[in-house]
Amino acid sequence: MKKLIVLLVAAYFAWDFYLKPADVVKLEPGVEADAVPTLSPITYSDAFTYKEHELIPKADLDMRGKVLSQEPYYFDRGSDVSPVDLAMGWKMMSDQAIVDKFTFRQNMRWFSWHSEGMPVKKLEARFNMANIHIIPSTEEITMQLKSVRTGDIIQINGLLVDVKSKKDAWYWKTSTTFMDNGDHADEILWLENLEILKTEEASVDGQKN
Repeated sequence: MKKLIVLLVAAYFAWDFYLKPADVVKLEPGVEADAVPTLSPITYSDAFTYKEHELIPKADLDMRGKVLSQEPYYFDRGSDVSPVDLAMGWKMMSDQAIVDKFTFRQNMRWFSWHSEGMPVKKLEARFNMANIHIIPSTEEITMQLKSVRTGDIIQINGLLVDVKSKKDAWYWKTSTTFMDNGDHADEILWLENLEILKTEEASVDGQKN
């Protein structure tokens, strides 16, 4: 019974934080993030511990982009450290007029997208999007994540990290480039700073994707 109560409480807070109906922001057409995010490889940095996991820094990330989709996780292996993924777009993939011609889906830590008309070249679209597994570095940032809406333009900064469990052999490897694809092509971000740069008060009702 005690375990059931704990699970119900956890499920409630997961709903309250990530799953309850949220607004989807629709900005005016135009490129809102016109630069490729900055990735600066780290040749050496001390690993640090977070929730019984060792985090191994691999690169600094500075990104301004549009939230194309977001998905919470609270039962998979990675949810011990990363409660949510943000699919981000920049350059032409931060333009609402282009984004509206795409559908996005996140599931089981994978990110997929589809467009019937393909308003831009496929490779251009692919290399200007990323699926980022977010590890909030503080409780304050965890709370800030709650206010992020699909469609927002946000600034995020932090460290791309590999994650190694201290309890078993589980290892989660980050990508350090936006030019890869397939397994280990997603970024794992120790999120140190988050700022919502552009949103709107009058948004349309929807669900977090």
